[in-house]
Amino acid sequence: PYRRQRQMCIRDRNNIENLQLLIGIGQIIAVAIIPIIVWVLGIKYQDRRTKKDAQLNLFLTLMANRKSNPITKEWIDALNTIDVVFQDNIKVRHAWREYLDSLNNKSPHFETSNSFLLDLLSEMSMAVGYGNLKQTEIDRFYLPVYFTNQLKANEDLTQSFQKTLNYINQSFAQKEIKMNENPIQANGTFSNKE
Repeated sequence: PYRRQRQMCIRDRNNIENLQLLIGIGQIIAVAIIPIIVWVLGIKYQDRRTKKDAQLNLFLTLMANRKSNPITKEWIDALNTIDVVFQDNIKVRHAWREYLDSLNNKSPHFETSNSFLLDLLSEMSMAVGYGNLKQTEIDRFYLPVYFTNQLKANEDLTQSFQKTLNYINQSFAQKEIKMNENPIQANGTFSNKE
């Protein structure tokens, strides 16, 4: 019995040493691999977050400028980046293509392009996490009378300025024609044409 008991102790000691060796190797591997795993996951999270932020910024830009008249540069830039920012979202890209096609003045949908815009913005709102927005809410837009009046005044001023420039150009053109027809040179003397 003593000999058997001693063999069991030796075997248990070997098992404990093997177990401690495995634990030590596991700790070394964990210390080496866990930081790499955390780094890779951090990069993936940051990349995903950056893409979501770009999508949200694009959506908010389009929402803020959706009824702007005249169309703003921000609106055009935002529309032109939809394919890149929403590259993985087939529904948004399809809605964008339909809206783009409706903007062509030869398109049969030209008169109803606003409904295609609402479809696009609705798809985008779902993609960025605003799925509860209805198209009627997306279509709602606040533009104070002051800004409308200011836009009208700016447009009138631009048209007046253009008319004035056209009048000045016509006047100079008429004077140039008269000078070319008149035998008096620019310095006031007669020309000696024979």
